Amino acid sequence: MAYRLGVDVGGTFTDLFLVSDEPGGAQFRVKTPSTPADPSEGVLTGVRRICDEAGIGVGDLRNILHGTTVATNAVLESKGARVGLITTMGFKQILHLARSQTPGPLAGWIIMIKPDPPASLADTREATERMDARGLTVVPVDEKQVEGIVRELVESGVESLTVGLVNSYVNPAHEEQIGAIVERLYPGFPVTLSAHVLPEFREYERTLTACMNSYVRPRVGAYVTGLQEQLKAIGATADVNILRSDAGLMTTREAARNPIYGVLSGPSGGVAGALHVAKTAGFRNILTFDMGGTSTDVSLCLDGEPTIGRETSISHF
Repeated sequence: MAYRLGVDVGGTFTDLFLVSDEPGGAQFRVKTPSTPADPSEGVLTGVRRICDEAGIGVGDLRNILHGTTVATNAVLESKGARVGLITTMGFKQILHLARSQTPGPLAGWIIMIKPDPPASLADTREATERMDARGLTVVPVDEKQVEGIVRELVESGVESLTVGLVNSYVNPAHEEQIGAIVERLYPGFPVTLSAHVLPEFREYERTLTACMNSYVRPRVGAYVTGLQEQLKAIGATADVNILRSDAGLMTTREAARNPIYGVLSGPSGGVAGALHVAKTAGFRNILTFDMGGTSTDVSLCLDGEPTIGRETSISHF
């Protein structure tokens, strides 16, 4: 008999739910304290406990579905990596200029203290290159210059790199060229290309999203990769799938490469679960309220469906 295991890691507790694949199969629940220093410890403790309660071996698990707030909390608690940004010449202040938004009218300019962006000006470099709005090269990438700034950033101590160039959503060739330079100079060094993460216009939003990906990438990557290896070490053969922000699933490999897709992993699982319970109880219009140890998430569901937005914000971003 095969089993599916759901795991939700929050800032305070780690919750596990085990269900048999057979119709009307047995269900088991376990709650254990989370271990923020290494979230995988709390997960492994919970896996052992719930398998013991069900009287099965870890090898009987067919699927492990995992919702996590590791990326979310890294942003909220400002515990991400030091990020280096490579952008187009003339766009060094892109993250600081943002959309020039303030919390109010005239007084907003006086009282507003802008948050530090995920990549500081000191860790931002301008590459000699330019692509026009049609995706045609205006200025080719100066590879020698790029090699110099890549070495400068990496040797200064940045832990992750972002490449965010103007108009790369139309043609990512220049970003890919710079990414290849990074890989050649420092094989395996984490680098995020904005056109691969968010291939849409508006360079600020695209660059910010890519920088956030770089900001949480080392921490999330180490977590999901380590968790997969530790589960295998105790006998698990099941694939681990990470819950995305849109309530879909992604592999641990994809989660390690593009953790930004799961930055609202835990919250989206709460919405999906609350909506399922509400439908079972006969309610189709609900407001979900998911309070954890670090954050509280609210969602409006109308006519049995969650409301969906094209933009989101976490902390001040």
